[in-house]
Amino acid sequence: MRRRIRLTGRKQLPKSVVNVTLTEVGDHPIVTLIPSAPNVFESFPKDARVSLKLIDNKRVEILDFGTVGKLRTSRELSARNFVAPTCQLRVADSGSKAKGLLLGSTDGWSLIAPDPKDQTNSKGIIDFLPADTAPQIWKLEIRDSDYPLVKVDKRIANAGMWARNDPVFVATALPVIVRRVFEAILGGGVPEGMAWAEDWLNWSKLIAPGLTPPEDQDDTQAHDDFIEHLIDTFCSRHGLDEKLLASTHAGAGS
Repeated sequence: MRRRIRLTGRKQLPKSVVNVTLTEVGDHPIVTLIPSAPNVFESFPKDARVSLKLIDNKRVEILDFGTVGKLRTSRELSARNFVAPTCQLRVADSGSKAKGLLLGSTDGWSLIAPDPKDQTNSKGIIDFLPADTAPQIWKLEIRDSDYPLVKVDKRIANAGMWARNDPVFVATALPVIVRRVFEAILGGGVPEGMAWAEDWLNWSKLIAPGLTPPEDQDDTQAHDDFIEHLIDTFCSRHGLDEKLLASTHAGAGS
């Protein structure tokens, strides 16, 4: 049953109250919502619910980011191939007396989505680029001021697209890439305050809610445990082993 939201007496919010980005790993789009300042929602009750409404042509999806007092920073978008959805922030009352009352909202704005036809750059938390990597098929470059770059052998047709969609590459290379990136982030190999590193940490919270990165930079065992749990959850959540096995069985039967 669709939940109705009443519009009476809502507060007009500027779009600048939050920073919203749309990123992806493989073919899994993730929307990240970060308040522009700690007190942007202070005029609303702590239990008011915060959501984003996305509309692309006739497709509509509403992402629930929790409450003002306990805000979630990221959610996975179930719809695929959103091109440039209209995005609207909403704050609604969740109390028993005024449930569904819209307390505040922004005007809609265009949220640029990853382009599935872009064969050189995923516009997500990983960049892909065809390059001369021989004799290796791919190489990872972890950059200080930009997202990690995966260089893929340029001899492969549509190398960037292949790396994002081939079940063998996704199931075997992506976990290694995730491990190496988080080893750099947690081990101090990335300068503090890098926005791309925050996006990766936000992504980890979505993949494994409740899993907290260890604060001790020198506790290598805690780092290993965190990364191992994250990768296991990532692989399990997206069925990477099943997709790989299905592709190998299909190949054997052809």
